[in-house]
Amino acid sequence: MKRDELVDFTDEQKDLVMSLYGKAITKKDKEIDTLKEDKKSLEEKVVTFETKISEFNETAKENAEWKTKYEELQTSISEQEAKKQAEEQDKILTNNINALFEGKTFTSDYARNGLLNDIKAGLNKPENKGKGIQDLFDELTKDKTDIFTSPNQIKDMEGMGDSEQDNNTKDIPIMW
Repeated sequence: MKRDELVDFTDEQKDLVMSLYGKAITKKDKEIDTLKEDKKSLEEKVVTFETKISEFNETAKENAEWKTKYEELQTSISEQEAKKQAEEQDKILTNNINALFEGKTFTSDYARNGLLNDIKAGLNKPENKGKGIQDLFDELTKDKTDIFTSPNQIKDMEGMGDSEQDNNTKDIPIMW
């Protein structure tokens, strides 16, 4: 985004928009760098595992003990890959659900995390097949008043008039 694109904004508004945009880009750049480092580490592990597998393939063909170790290593690698894939999918799902929460103020982190977990659990239920995150969110929050804070909070009003009242009414004449 360029400052020139913000035509209908004052200089102060442009500064604020550009500041917020810069912070967002910086945050995303850090996330990208972290993911690149994670990817490099995982690629190195894959190369190491592939090398070990090749070594075991050569030596374990005739040896029953090595065959067992080879199979255990294969199982371990498969489990690690499945776990990593599940974690990545969970992270993507969590990010998608958090994007749905954007702009909403929860009464507590407990309520936010509970709704997040309820949506995740609901996606795996057979009766919710074909439903999306938005559908489950709508079902879970429909007619609920204790999940989100109200933007129209009732505020205490200050009293009007004198704080001391004279309850002596005997000197007031009756008009009718």
